[in-house]
Amino acid sequence: MDFNEFEDTLGETCAYFNVQNLLIDHSLTKLEIEEYKNLIFSLNNLQQVYFKDDCDIPTMEVIKNLLTISEYIDDSSIEKYVLFNLSNEDKEKLLNSNFENPDTWQIPYEKEEDNYTLTDIPRLRILKNYVKKLIDNNLSSAEEIMKVYDSIKMMDYKTTEDIIQLPLIVQENSADSYGMNKLFSYVLNEMGYKTFIGKTNQEGDASYITLVLVDDSKYNIHGIYLFDPSMDTLSKEDYKKDDIRRINYNFFMIPLGLMKKLTFNDKLTGILSILSIEDYNYSKEKIDNCKVPRLLKEKDRLLKTFNKDYEDVYNIIKQSKKIDIDKIIDINDALYKNKSTNYNKMLRDNYSLRKNDLFIKDRDEELEELIEEEKKLQM
Repeated sequence: MDFNEFEDTLGETCAYFNVQNLLIDHSLTKLEIEEYKNLIFSLNNLQQVYFKDDCDIPTMEVIKNLLTISEYIDDSSIEKYVLFNLSNEDKEKLLNSNFENPDTWQIPYEKEEDNYTLTDIPRLRILKNYVKKLIDNNLSSAEEIMKVYDSIKMMDYKTTEDIIQLPLIVQENSADSYGMNKLFSYVLNEMGYKTFIGKTNQEGDASYITLVLVDDSKYNIHGIYLFDPSMDTLSKEDYKKDDIRRINYNFFMIPLGLMKKLTFNDKLTGILSILSIEDYNYSKEKIDNCKVPRLLKEKDRLLKTFNKDYEDVYNIIKQSKKIDIDKIIDINDALYKNKSTNYNKMLRDNYSLRKNDLFIKDRDEELEELIEEEKKLQM
């Protein structure tokens, strides 16, 4: 080989040496696959691969296999980002595929507006397996929601300022108010429920609650209700038995208006504060005259979530009937049949005592208690 031939060969070999990033945004043709094969099978400085827009699983599989077998690439050092919508079926395909270095693949597990939340394949498998264990097609909606609620409130509550990914919350079995509500919302979304996370302020610090559209004919529960698993947690260190740690249900399926009766300084903020106004015309006027971009964005997200206009959401919330302790016990009984004989009494007593600590009584509730006390004296 003379010098000119050597130079031509070297030029061909080093043609892709400066390539650091690949962006693949569509399904590749056979000709394009050959071009990518030439690149990956030549000297290069590839560090990241982005799969976007109209890319598909077969294209990803082709690139994945080329990266794995190329002698010019260390697959373990290349980061791969999947930045397009994946159906649940496609996610399952990915999670069941073989990967040489699964921790180098960043896969979306949810999308909010135009932003993807990514995690690596091993952690996504942990999150998906967690959701699968909670699915039970034999349960009614209220029972299914309680099962998810209990699973999350049995985690360790911790205060943190860090934004922690959901797979890590599942892995560590602990979260703060936002993390617990975020996981609760995510799992229910995966099951087909419509949910919306709102914010409250507690002495200057943000805490969170979740609205869920509930439609359960078995228990005749229909409406948009508020949940907060973080407020019903009990420490594993202080309470060893699962029955005891499940006992709190004061923030399970309550009307939004009840938040106004909290005894401590926790106030609804943003769109939830406006939704809790008793007068619809005044509530609608505040929305129509609002010029705050953050609040308008929150309103749009709420209406998109429930696929309804503001008046419909407002009316559903106002018409959502209060769920009493007897119905909570019925739902609990359907889920946990092998309980101690005194459990239901303990659950009822705890609910009443804790309710007195958490919420201000209205006149009807005070009258009911007086009547009950009078009945007991007459027995």
